[in-house]
Amino acid sequence: MSSDATSIARKVPRIGLNRSEVALAIGFSANTVDLMVAEGFLPKPRVWHSRKIWLVSEIEASMSEWPEDGVPPSKGEKDVDDGDSWRASV
Repeated sequence: MSSDATSIARKVPRIGLNRSEVALAIGFSANTVDLMVAEGFLPKPRVWHSRKIWLVSEIEASMSEWPEDGVPPSKGEKDVDDGDSWRASV
């Protein structure tokens, strides 16, 4: 890749990530990413042919809905530990 192409590539914002990039970005293994998707804590990926891509904006939106540490559930919400109280809405 030429110096000019490398410079341009660095300026292009990433809007989609593959499975291993999602794992790296959020600090978990790729297998844990799969589990988080299955449990609804992360959105399902978008698909183009055989490629699976997660939109950064959807990952950020779903993670912003995760419960905060030490904050009790709001009135009417289930306790987070029961495994059913939260699901990604994106």
